[in-house]
Amino acid sequence: MTTSVSATASASASIAMGRFQPLASLKRRKRLAAFVVFIGWVIAFIIAINLPKAYYVAYGTILVTPKAETNLERGDELRGQDYNRYVSQQRHLLKRYDVLQETLQTPAARRLWFKKDEDGNVESEEKALKRLQSALDLSSKPANHPFITISLQKENPAGADVILNILLDIYLRKSQEETIYDSDGRIAELNRVHQEFQSLIEVRRTRRLQIAQELGVTTFQEGSLNPYDSILIEMETAYKQARRNRVQAQAQLDALQQGQQGTLTLEALVRELVAADSTLTTLTTRLLERRSLLTSEMVGMTPENPSYQRLQREVDKLDIELADAETRLYREIKERILAQRRAAIYEARQIENSLAEEINQQRREATRYASLYNEALDINKDIDRAFKQLDRINGRIEALMIESSAPGFVRIYAYARPPEIPQGGGRKKALLVLMALGLLLGLSLPTLIDLLDRRLHTINEVNKVLGFPPLAWVLERESREHEALIFDQLRRLAMALYRDRQQHDTFYFALTSVKPDGGATTLTLELAHRLSELGARTLALELNAFKPDTRYHDPLSRKKEGLADVLAKPDWTPEQIERLIIPETSEMPARLSVGNVADRHLITYGRLPALLSHLNQLYDVILLDTPPILLSADTELLGELGAGILLVIEAGQIYPHELKRAVSLLERLDPPVVAAIFNRVKTIHGSDYFSNLMTEYQTGDKQKPSWVKRLLWNN
Repeated sequence: MTTSVSATASASASIAMGRFQPLASLKRRKRLAAFVVFIGWVIAFIIAINLPKAYYVAYGTILVTPKAETNLERGDELRGQDYNRYVSQQRHLLKRYDVLQETLQTPAARRLWFKKDEDGNVESEEKALKRLQSALDLSSKPANHPFITISLQKENPAGADVILNILLDIYLRKSQEETIYDSDGRIAELNRVHQEFQSLIEVRRTRRLQIAQELGVTTFQEGSLNPYDSILIEMETAYKQARRNRVQAQAQLDALQQGQQGTLTLEALVRELVAADSTLTTLTTRLLERRSLLTSEMVGMTPENPSYQRLQREVDKLDIELADAETRLYREIKERILAQRRAAIYEARQIENSLAEEINQQRREATRYASLYNEALDINKDIDRAFKQLDRINGRIEALMIESSAPGFVRIYAYARPPEIPQGGGRKKALLVLMALGLLLGLSLPTLIDLLDRRLHTINEVNKVLGFPPLAWVLERESREHEALIFDQLRRLAMALYRDRQQHDTFYFALTSVKPDGGATTLTLELAHRLSELGARTLALELNAFKPDTRYHDPLSRKKEGLADVLAKPDWTPEQIERLIIPETSEMPARLSVGNVADRHLITYGRLPALLSHLNQLYDVILLDTPPILLSADTELLGELGAGILLVIEAGQIYPHELKRAVSLLERLDPPVVAAIFNRVKTIHGSDYFSNLMTEYQTGDKQKPSWVKRLLWNN
């Protein structure tokens, strides 16, 4: 594959263009550099004015040992993370609010530290405390380092050591008090709890005495029955006995009244009692004696004897009286026996009911009594627990009071000495250094950005990627001066193409950019115009259906027909295509637009080669404006045309891998000619080859670069 049109067409391609161009980078990004320098100087000024003035520093050192010294028992030992946490705790204690506040409350520290304003008013304690806190600094050593160095900054040396030593003494005292977590505070808390337990004991004792008086007991013993429970048990036993007695009496009464056997038993019992009755026996004896006397008098008398009859009547009367006496006594005894049984039942029932009522009453009382009794037992337990707690608290208070005076883990290793040499200051020096750094950063940042930018900015970089130099380069259109040089460069490029046309019979040249808006359309139109000026009949043919350009249309006509409309007709005629060509003017070349396309692709129906063959009879050179090669497949049409390809590379917009991919796609087309145009090259006045070339083009004089430029730009 031919890689260039002419070896002489790219004389400028052999110029070395390094990326390390400090002045060019600075001029290209002068606003960024100025902004960075400005920000750097502002930051430098802020840092400088915030730097402290000259000050004096007093130093003191504290030793934190891992093993504590105690008075009573063997000292504790801190290991690993416990020791690190304890050291960190001591660091915080040194700058703790209460330690600093107590320090400033001492007369010496107050006299040496507090400031006065212009009116002679002394600053507030809060303000002085904050100043002291910010003036103190702890050395940044490892967490497990046993030595803690604390420093105090002061504007003048007077009293810095005194204030720091006062702070160290107060810190040491508080640290010793807090060796076992604030011994004074804990002792005070234990005394408070001790008083609470004593008050609790008094309250509970008073309540127990009230319960004892209410229940009528003197002691409350755990595990034994309370008196009310014992009384209730006895009453329930008596109630059961009374109930048995009632049942027994009822059974005895029922046994005398129910059935024939009961009647016989009752009669036998009554007769036995009647027989054993002394009154009846006496009356019977007396009546029987009278009867015997009367009977003896009747002996020898006849029934008709009036005396006999009288005595008989008296004997009968005695018999009746004796029988009545027995009957009367029988009935009385029977009724008395039954009455006794009923009375026994009634008495047993009354006793049972009385006991039941008393038991119920006792049970109701027993509930309240048991509650009070159990409350008293709980009070006993509370009092016992309170006494045990008092014993523990008393022991703890004694231990804390003894151990609070022990050395513990912390001691003063070195007290502060009066400072003699001032430190700090140097604001002007710091400002100058920081401003110099800001200036250096502002000047170097643009160069650094260019060095990190992987896009293709120079011809040398394009040469390295392609393996051959670009055919030509075209400057960015920035001014009229640039337009004149661009006109000359395009004229040179047009002559090279026309020379290749005459030498190699290359009728078609296709211009395609790597990415969209790379300038291929502008170059196509301008090259066609330059070729026409050279006397070559040239046509700019738009094949870019991906993004058609309005410059191919006739501004005086509303019709948008073009190449695509002709290709869509199977029976197109030369007159149809010639009628669509816009003739050449003083500003634009002869051109043919792509026309109306349904989508972003050009459909040729295989008729494009024949159409180009006809156009070749009318024109010497045909420039084909094709879409970007990386985005549109229409560029593949160039493979069937045998056209030379000019790859347009936009400066500062294309990455090496994108250019390599574009070249790879072109290699598959195998065109007869492949060349590259480096388009839109930016110039920096007085800073690069293109700028010098521009100056030489305008003045006609040769520029002589200084040794500084040769060193920096490698030109």
